[in-house]
Amino acid sequence: MGVNQWIFQRISNLIIVIFGLWLLVFLASPGVINFEVLQDLKADTASVIFFSVTLILAGLNSILAGWQIAGDYAEKFGLNQKLLVSITAIISLSYIVFGGYLILS
Repeated sequence: MGVNQWIFQRISNLIIVIFGLWLLVFLASPGVINFEVLQDLKADTASVIFFSVTLILAGLNSILAGWQIAGDYAEKFGLNQKLLVSITAIISLSYIVFGGYLILS
């Protein structure tokens, strides 16, 4: 199971980095950002799929990271591991839902 988690994290991190680089290039382009361009991005199926996949992978990656960190440190600091993982999952799922709403609305 640990190898699968490691592979998932590396693949999702790669996609998140690609998204971040794309976003930097997009934001650095002069005169590009306006309402029409953003609407065109949201109308492009490939962009919506890329944004959605990146958002879901980032959320799942954060849940996995929260689980790993809670497993490593919860007992050391006298915290409830299940509570920490639950809080991480709720926050991560919330931003997946809110991000999906923004992408699809």
